[in-house]
Amino acid sequence: MRIKSAFSVLNRYCLFEFQSMKVPKTPTKGMSARIPCTTDFVIFLDYDNIQDERLDEELLYLQELYSLGDFHILKTNEFGRHAVCIDEMPVREALDVVYTSTCDYQFKRGIRINECRTWILRGWEKGERGRPQYLRTVESPYNGQRLQSRAHATFLKSFYGANVRLEKPDGNDEIEIQGYNTSSKVTVKDLEAEMRKHGRKM
Repeated sequence: MRIKSAFSVLNRYCLFEFQSMKVPKTPTKGMSARIPCTTDFVIFLDYDNIQDERLDEELLYLQELYSLGDFHILKTNEFGRHAVCIDEMPVREALDVVYTSTCDYQFKRGIRINECRTWILRGWEKGERGRPQYLRTVESPYNGQRLQSRAHATFLKSFYGANVRLEKPDGNDEIEIQGYNTSSKVTVKDLEAEMRKHGRKM
């Protein structure tokens, strides 16, 4: 809910804006787009309501415009989608990609609001909603031209079974996993242990 009001007092024009939002009550966790100990990011895009055909068109456009690698698409609900590109880029370039997309406005602002200054995509269950499911990969002829996050690739493969083409891996084995108000780092070994616990292989 948003309320705006304007009034004049002592020859000054005052604008008052009040905004209320629901505070999430169900704890969940998600992966961070930030490459630990840097200001580099992979690309995360969050769409709450989009047709698959339109999403694919947009991702192909972004790949061509910014010479981006593959996008991996996760399904959060019937029309909800996450798109992840494991290419690494400085924050200014990442902001350009995110703001050029038509992903959700609140998600775009996430890096400015989140206390860890990153974008987060939900990776675990949320109440009765299951965790996101891997749908498909939108491949790119530019895949492997940029440095790629090995830790994000490992997470996508092991946690979702995504078909990831890791051609130019960085030397990073850590990914940040964030809950509501806390953040922790997870290594590739931690991910392997988590997968074994659930009876899945890397």
